[in-house]
Amino acid sequence: MSAQLKLSGTINTPAKHPVGFAPVNLKSLDNNIDRNLQADSTGHFNFNNLGTGKYLVSTSVLGYLPAQLNVTLTRDTAVNIILISTNTQLSEVTIISSKPVIENNTEKLVYNVSSSITANGSDALTAISKVPGIRVNNNEISIAGKGIVRVMVNDRLVQLAGEDLTRYLKSMSANQISKIELIKNPSASYDAEGNAGLINITTKQSKKQGLSGNIQLSDKQWLHSPANVFGTSNYWMLNSSANLNYNSKKLSAYASLNVNGDHELEGFETDVFYPKRTWKQTDTGNYRLHEYSYVLGLDYKLSPKTSIGFNYLGGTTTYDGSDHVNNPVYNQSGQLDSTLRTFATYHPIAISNSINLHSIIKFDTTGKKLSLNADYFNYYRTDRSDFESNTYLPDGSAIPASNTRYHDNNKQNINVYTFKADAEIPTAFAKLAFGGKLSFIDTYSNAFYYSRTDINTLTYNTNLSNEFDYKENTQSVYFNLDGEKKKWKYQAGLRGELTQTTGYSYTLNTTNVNKYFRLFPSALLSYQADTANSFALTFGRRINRPVFWNLNPFKSLYTAYSYGEGNPFLQPEYNTNIELSHTYKSILTFYNVTVASADTNLVYTIPLNFIKTYRVGISESLTLHPFEWLDNNEQVTAYHTSAHSDLPYINSIKGFGLYLATNNTIYFNKDKTLASAVNFWYQFPEVDHIGRADAYYKLDVGFSAMALQKKLNISLNLNDAFRSSTNAVTTTVNGIREKFTNFQLNRFVQLALSYRFGKETNSGKADTGNADERGRAH
Repeated sequence: MSAQLKLSGTINTPAKHPVGFAPVNLKSLDNNIDRNLQADSTGHFNFNNLGTGKYLVSTSVLGYLPAQLNVTLTRDTAVNIILISTNTQLSEVTIISSKPVIENNTEKLVYNVSSSITANGSDALTAISKVPGIRVNNNEISIAGKGIVRVMVNDRLVQLAGEDLTRYLKSMSANQISKIELIKNPSASYDAEGNAGLINITTKQSKKQGLSGNIQLSDKQWLHSPANVFGTSNYWMLNSSANLNYNSKKLSAYASLNVNGDHELEGFETDVFYPKRTWKQTDTGNYRLHEYSYVLGLDYKLSPKTSIGFNYLGGTTTYDGSDHVNNPVYNQSGQLDSTLRTFATYHPIAISNSINLHSIIKFDTTGKKLSLNADYFNYYRTDRSDFESNTYLPDGSAIPASNTRYHDNNKQNINVYTFKADAEIPTAFAKLAFGGKLSFIDTYSNAFYYSRTDINTLTYNTNLSNEFDYKENTQSVYFNLDGEKKKWKYQAGLRGELTQTTGYSYTLNTTNVNKYFRLFPSALLSYQADTANSFALTFGRRINRPVFWNLNPFKSLYTAYSYGEGNPFLQPEYNTNIELSHTYKSILTFYNVTVASADTNLVYTIPLNFIKTYRVGISESLTLHPFEWLDNNEQVTAYHTSAHSDLPYINSIKGFGLYLATNNTIYFNKDKTLASAVNFWYQFPEVDHIGRADAYYKLDVGFSAMALQKKLNISLNLNDAFRSSTNAVTTTVNGIREKFTNFQLNRFVQLALSYRFGKETNSGKADTGNADERGRAH
């Protein structure tokens, strides 16, 4: 049997003063395998899971002579390294280094936002769209060739989806983000929620002593074509953000504030080709956003082994706007038959509050620890709307009997309570992790419609109105092991989740009850063939639960003849992902269905469980530094998708897809204070759910300059230069061809100023326990 040993140590001066944060290298003299880490602030370091044999420990710190020590391990061993001062005065030392924008390994792809030129001064949603392989389209975030992913912030799933999620991410400043991680195959220790993987946004928080922070101001101007829409070209976004950190020996405190305002356009087009007529419906939204969000946190060390803390996130969003729907109807000969026009105003206000209490207990110095989390999340959203629809003849005259007017107000109130415990125990063969979680969800929503007469009298409409309550309780446990042996790394885990749901419609006086238990295994096996080549095989099964709003059977009007509604019988979606990957030198569902009937003018949208999708493909990523002044990353993903429909009026579909991306950073001087970036991706036609998507692509260009000892950053970026990054999908439902075109306006120019003060910042915040539930509000 091969023992798993520990080598620990301290780094001090001859006067026994600790040398903090020194880099430490451990080299096995038996197999030439290297391991590296950084000592903590007190000069302590630990290497775990070592085999018996001979090792060389070395360190090199500026101002001290390099030191090394030969160690023969037969048991757990502690060493003390003494660093001798060089006694040499240097007049000036210039250190030029930068963290690479992209780091890719078997478990995850890391996008370092602070090193990205095109992400500087932007928001979190824009920063996510810069990550190679991630696409943001039609209020969905997906991985090329794999599908939709869920978003976490500091290891907590964001409790929003669709439009609410994208608006939330727009409100978060990229200046507060340290990195974005694409977790390709989450282990059993993660919540099983998430389709093709997870995106984790890690915000900045200083861990060094004293006071530090940063402030940012950015202005964005959209570049439309035509330039004037609704009589103006003044579409803009102004964002300001600030964060502050303070750290002492036992106390860590942080706070941040975001203020966001904008004037922007949103829209889409839906073309429905009936046998005897064609509908071309365009919906253009004119919106103004006002948003405030804030974070407060505190961590305190009760003892060297125990720490406690709390975290609070809150915010208020007001999104005033109006939708202009124009729906011309053409006959078989292509002549205009009539035009349906709808105008609706909206005034949604969303208030969110999230509170986390956490504690970490370390039992010894070997790594045994227990993490406890208690979370409460509340999302309260109200909206009121006035809706009017009219039909016009080809000569422009209105048909009086076609006038339809409604007033509605609706509300959604979500309360989520979670309790979570996680334990880690290092052993001779692997690190063991196990734990459990309890979650309790109660969401109430209503939509009350009133018919408005010519004299502005409101009459309650029982056919459109609805009141709904949904409760969901989940109990989960998991077990996971993670270890390595010479050239092999391995991870295996199993998670079990028992869920009980109850949906009650006050309007229909009906109750839907569901109970289900599922197992979610995960595994990883990787092999380091040599210093240049490594291979990995991953397996994982995950669940994608419906967002709460999709479970509510209420109706939401688009025009007098089209609407959307929820489905209380909607079931979760399950996904199985298998991936084989190769690395060379570290450089290399349910779905909303729009149903049209040929014999009526009624069109409605409803989420259904009806499709099984199989996708197989290959992806290769290559990171190069051909010149000192150029960083380059190339990615290609080729795949085949086969979607099988269980509904008789929707045909199965299959086809190939191809995604290409190149990201380039160009430095114009040696200290890298003046740089440029050129990023481009192209998505070839592919199968998208039950339809076929046309090709689309995106070009981003950015410039960045640093001044005042690199504390001031000035960036200028052009996003989506050709206004070509939105997709169009054609489907056939009930024998009728439909085409959905998203003309979300992504082309803009942005100027951003960011100033950093105090000490340097590092990333990392405490995990919290409601990661799963916070991703499903809408």
